[in-house]
Amino acid sequence: MATITEEGRAFISTSGRVASAWRNKGVIWKLEEHQDTWIRQNRPTARYKRGTASTVNDFTKKLRKYKSELFRMPFIEYKGGPDLWWRQDPAQLAQLDTTGLPDVVPLQTADDDFCTAVQKWLPAGAFGGYDGKPIILVDWDPLTLRPANLKLLQAHNFKIYMLHYKGEASLSLANTYPTAAARMMSVTIYAMNDLTVRRHLLKHLEDVSRNNKNEAIQLSVFVGLAELEDPIHQFCRDALQMENLLDRKSEVIMIEIDILSSHL
Repeated sequence: MATITEEGRAFISTSGRVASAWRNKGVIWKLEEHQDTWIRQNRPTARYKRGTASTVNDFTKKLRKYKSELFRMPFIEYKGGPDLWWRQDPAQLAQLDTTGLPDVVPLQTADDDFCTAVQKWLPAGAFGGYDGKPIILVDWDPLTLRPANLKLLQAHNFKIYMLHYKGEASLSLANTYPTAAARMMSVTIYAMNDLTVRRHLLKHLEDVSRNNKNEAIQLSVFVGLAELEDPIHQFCRDALQMENLLDRKSEVIMIEIDILSSHL
């Protein structure tokens, strides 16, 4: 599947799957070539093909031979069922807030100034960049910070929270969607320390638990700084008592190829 983005300038290639019996036969590369050809013929303005992949995936090693790596961001994955101690009464999460920080609040601004507002709340050095501009990683889709993309997030009711404390800005985005196995929850947090990350995460977990008490949650957390990964692991494992789904550290890598000058 391909999603046209950046006002038609790029597309995100995602959701490719190969049945186990047909793996290691070059099927995915043929699909990629067919997709590139279709885009050239039907969406000629979409020159740049982007995608994300996990460093725990062996497929990523092959992919990086052909595409330019733009940035990488640590992520963790945990799962928790409705029987966890805080799921049925998410107000209990307040017990875990020992940060001393004020509450995070929704990002509110006029539509025509939304892009500027998001830029303001992204802390310098705590996000991936592209051509000197910030990248917002929404679930696994990399979107540049531009009005059209941010209005898309607004239209799809993404939860966007901000926190300003002692001169430090922070921002978080979250979306959820149901699957057969669990409610998927993706949270991207741009902050400079683990206490601020924890404050944002608690707010998003409270939101999803109030609205989805009877579903298991599969949580993916993307953090803009590598040094924040270990504290969030510990918080999800020890305080939230969720199950770690990754047996080693991992990063999400954003990659890109110019389909007019390169081929897989």
